Amino acid sequence: MRGAVVPLGILAVASAIWATVAAFRMGAWLTRHGVKVNWFWFRLTMPWYVHRYKTMTTELEGRSGPLYLQFVVAINAALVLAIATIVTILIGRR
Repeated sequence: MRGAVVPLGILAVASAIWATVAAFRMGAWLTRHGVKVNWFWFRLTMPWYVHRYKTMTTELEGRSGPLYLQFVVAINAALVLAIATIVTILIGRR
């Protein structure tokens, strides 16, 4: 089972990093478009900024911006892969 745990864990971490980068890029986009972003509390208020990015890009372009889709896919992939990693570790202990 250890052979399956390592790739799942690496993919989970990579997906989490991808979501983090997408979130920070959304924050930078919002800053360029006049929204005051509190970078000190960014991790706690990230869902609000993600929603604000989606709302603003939908108003400007008629659809949500590409970073929104990247964030949603990456954060969900990280969650699923992390759960799969934990389940694989628990199954391997038996």
